[in-house]
Amino acid sequence: MAETVWSTDTGEAVYRSRDPVRNLRLRVHLQRITSSNFLHYQPAAELWKDLIDLATFRPQPTASGHRPEEDEEEEIVIGWQEKLFSQFEVDLYQNEAACQSPLDYQYRQEILKLENSGGKKNRRIFTYTDSDRYTNLEEVFGPMWP
Repeated sequence: MAETVWSTDTGEAVYRSRDPVRNLRLRVHLQRITSSNFLHYQPAAELWKDLIDLATFRPQPTASGHRPEEDEEEEIVIGWQEKLFSQFEVDLYQNEAACQSPLDYQYRQEILKLENSGGKKNRRIFTYTDSDRYTNLEEVFGPMWP
């Protein structure tokens, strides 16, 4: 049984569960919000009869079939310690000379497999795992500026 405790002061929540952490899944939805986006989400009931439908103003596909709004949203479900490569990592590990550790070579192999199977499923959302060498330099050396 899970218990959710909400803090009204900060908007934080604590979710307690007896399930193993490997069962944890997070749905991440990234969306660009601009003033023009608000027009797209106006309920149809609020539109008056004599106005032009807002769908008329939405961007149309280009000649290549690319729809501009595809770049405006991204949603993905991430599992515990699941590795999603950033574009920087994809570019880095495609170069074998950049690999310095067994983990780097493993990531290189995974990226090459992804490229052969049609590319990665994420565009802007990426993850770091416990085994990654990522370190926040401020955590190690303290603030750079006094």
